[in-house]
Parts: sequence; C-alpha cells; structure tokens
Amino acid sequence: MNVLIDIAGAGALVYAAVTIPRNARKARAARAEAKAKAPVNIDPAQYGLVPAAQLDARSAGPDPEADAVAAAALAGDWRQAAAYLAGAGRDWDLRWYRLGTLTQAAAEDDTWLKAWRTEYPGDPSAALVHADALVVLAGKVRGAKQAKHTTAEQFEGFHRLLAEALPACREAARMAPEDPCPWVAQLTIARGLGWSHDDFGALWAEVAARDPYHFGAHVSALQYWCAKWRGSHELMYAFAEQAAASAPWDSLLPVLRLYALMEHAFRDPKAPVYNQPFVQPALDAVLDAVERTPAGHHRLPLVRHLLADTLFQTKRYAEAVEQFRAVGGHIGSVPWTYSGNPVKAFVFARTNTFVSWEKAGRPAPAPRGHGTGS
Repeated sequence: MNVLIDIAGAGALVYAAVTIPRNARKARAARAEAKAKAPVNIDPAQYGLVPAAQLDARSAGPDPEADAVAAAALAGDWRQAAAYLAGAGRDWDLRWYRLGTLTQAAAEDDTWLKAWRTEYPGDPSAALVHADALVVLAGKVRGAKQAKHTTAEQFEGFHRLLAEALPACREAARMAPEDPCPWVAQLTIARGLGWSHDDFGALWAEVAARDPYHFGAHVSALQYWCAKWRGSHELMYAFAEQAAASAPWDSLLPVLRLYALMEHAFRDPKAPVYNQPFVQPALDAVLDAVERTPAGHHRLPLVRHLLADTLFQTKRYAEAVEQFRAVGGHIGSVPWTYSGNPVKAFVFARTNTFVSWEKAGRPAPAPRGHGTGS
C-alpha cells in the first residue's frame, strides 16, 4: 500500500512539474496576446495632431472655396457655380475636381441647376453638371457596400440612372468637343454597366486624346481594371504601372501604384501585398512627386492619404509621421473611406505610426535617391 502511495505521490509531482510551467507559459502568452490586442492610444495634442472627435470625414483636405460654392448653389446661386467651373480654364483635371463639388450639390438638390439650364439651355458646362450629377446620383442609389450586401432594387436604380446618364454625357461631349470631362464621366457608366474591355478601350482613347495625363480619369479607369469590377489584379497593376511610368515629371500619377496596392490589400487582406519588390521604389517615386507639387494642388491631399497609409503598412514610420501631420484633420479620402468607420481606420493607422516612431527614438526620415518616378 505504501508503495502505491509513493507511486501516486511521485506521479503528482511529475504532473505538477509539467503542468505548472505549461500553464504559466499559457498565461504569459494570453497576457501578451491581450496586450497586443489592446487599443494603443496617444495624446494627439502632444504631436500637434487633430483629436479624433474633431476629424472631418467629408473631404480629403480643406477647400473653403469649394465649400462656399456648394453652399451658394444650394441657396440658389447657380452663377457662382458657373464661374467656379469656368475658372478652371483648360486645366481639365481641375475642372473635373470642381465638377465633383457641383455634382454632389446637385445630387442633394438640383433646383439651382434647373434654373441654370432653363436660363442657358445651350451652356455646355450646365449640361456637363447635369450629366455627371446623374452618375453621382446613381452611385448614391446603389450605395457603397459590396455587391453581396446590395439589394436588387438598389442595382436596378443604379443601372437605370446610369443608362439615363449616358446620352446626357454624350450630349455634353457634343456641346464641348475639346473637353475630356464628359468622356471621363462615362468611365463610371462603363464600369457600372459592364462594358467589354474593347468598348472601354475605345472610350479611354477618347479621354486620352483630349488629356492623356488626366488624374481623375486615371483613378476612375483603375477602378474598371480592378478585380472587383471588370478586371484583375494583373490588369490593374499593368494599368497603374503604364500610367505612372509614362507620366510627366510634375505629375502625381505615380500614386496609381499605391492605389493599386490598396485595392489589392482590400480584396485580399491576408496576402503579403506590401512585400512586393516594386513597393519601396513606388513609394520613393510618390514622395518625390509630392515634393515637386505646389502646396495648394487640388490632388495633393488624396495623394498624401495614400502615402501615409502605405508608409505605415511598410513600416516607414518616420516618413508616415510627416504625411499624417500634413493631412491634418480632413480624412474623407481613400483608404479610410473604404472602412465602415473612416475615423477609426485613420486613428488606428496614425496612432500606431506615432507609437512605432517613438519606440524607434523619433528618427528622421532616411535619405533617398530622387528618381524619375519610373
């Protein structure tokens, strides 16, 4: 009997010797996992950043003139809207950017636009605003969710409005043959209605003939070539690379490479998207392009947002810090708008950028060679 007791006691000691350290390791691992998952916080004021509660998700960057024009239009002043659009002159991408301000207002309330068209029925700018406002309205009817979360009724309204917008765009193009904007508006229609690659290529040729380096057109076309619409990762990357490599030295089109990365990562979140060999040179090319761009350029905020996120994803924290500081408190831009909660997505990336930068000793950005962007 004593022998059995001794054996049992020895077994208990062995069991304890094995299980207690194992349980301790499990407990340490659990604590480490909980710590890793715990939200990281910083004091934004300590870094001169805008607090989360004050972030503005309506636009990519501050634009008081656009805000004033939109408010005036909604108050019934279409003349200020007309002057705003005309003020872009033959800077076609600036015209397209300003058109976006007006079409958003028209999609909200088109009373002012109807008054404009009634008084000047032959005005090509009014026709353009009307045509693209139909495209914007179609997008609002569909909603921003993925196809699997979009109802048949939403799709029906989306397709109906796009079909209505197409002849309106073509009429606006007839009225202003040199203006690429009516053709750029059709890129969204082509994507939404599922045009073939050949038909889309013919449409793209019309855009390129009028402005081969139109920023807004390239962003819209990249969407067509995405896997989520009518293309694939390979076609999307090929389009982005061709556009970036052929762009003039003062263009921001190199950012299309980062746009493509974001699209890929959004569709395949577990893929090592940011480890691809072209990513680091692509980032350097965009940083160079930003340095060459005037501070008030209308596309700079969007480019900085994509830069900030890609630099964060690739652990280039010192450079990401600069971009997060530059974007300030406006976050109505990709990639944050791809999230169900843009503020949360932005704050997560910004906070972890600054925390990682602090841990590294607040280093200055590493020097880089200034290439051609190709």
